[in-house]
Amino acid sequence: MDICDRTSLLIILVCFLTLIARGGVTMAETQNGPPVLGIEATAMGDFTSPESMPATEPPGTPPPPGAITGHGAPPGQVAIPHPPPPRVGLDQRPSQPMGSEVLGNATLAIKTARNTRKYFTSWKLWKHRGPAGEVVIKAAVIYRRVAVACMDFDPLTGDVLPKGYHPINYEARLSLDDIRKELPAIIANLKVLDGAEFRDKERCWIVPLAYEGKIVAHVKVYHDGIHIVPDYPVDQEMRAYGS
Repeated sequence: MDICDRTSLLIILVCFLTLIARGGVTMAETQNGPPVLGIEATAMGDFTSPESMPATEPPGTPPPPGAITGHGAPPGQVAIPHPPPPRVGLDQRPSQPMGSEVLGNATLAIKTARNTRKYFTSWKLWKHRGPAGEVVIKAAVIYRRVAVACMDFDPLTGDVLPKGYHPINYEARLSLDDIRKELPAIIANLKVLDGAEFRDKERCWIVPLAYEGKIVAHVKVYHDGIHIVPDYPVDQEMRAYGS
């Protein structure tokens, strides 16, 4: 075998090994789901165990639950703490002009949300008082150990509430454990709808999630259509008050 043949064989071998390496990366990304904005995939490890993951940045550490007292509770009832105020995060940055090429990412954002949905898991639930003193029960949708969406529940029936519907109930007939039992099945049956809204101030695509014909949550996808954006205020509430 002359020098030219050896050189050609070496080039072919290098190209083959490069294709294998790229294929391995692609397979790993497919198995782990789409990336989360601001969180390196290599640092996520087992993203099905959210409790071992520190709170996401930039929300910071929320105040302890005992430091805040609820307001507006009817006489004779225990006040439930209000959620902590939202911190300035990625989804609250000033708006910047977006190029028209972003509009072409709508379909990609929907595809990313659908690829993410199969990795959704449940973790903590929590409750607090709304502006009128009503009981509000929430549960986070978890992806890679961080909250990416939030669902509200009827404190009397435990039903998942559609976005925008806020019943006024001053007591909860069901415990969080009652809802917790149904939560994995609810999350497993969430449907990613075929459409997305763009929010300029957040520079994100908002993809709706439906359950039993109701839009019950939204998942944010960055304007590139590739990265999932954590819901920082929900993640903060969940880690402060969730159980």
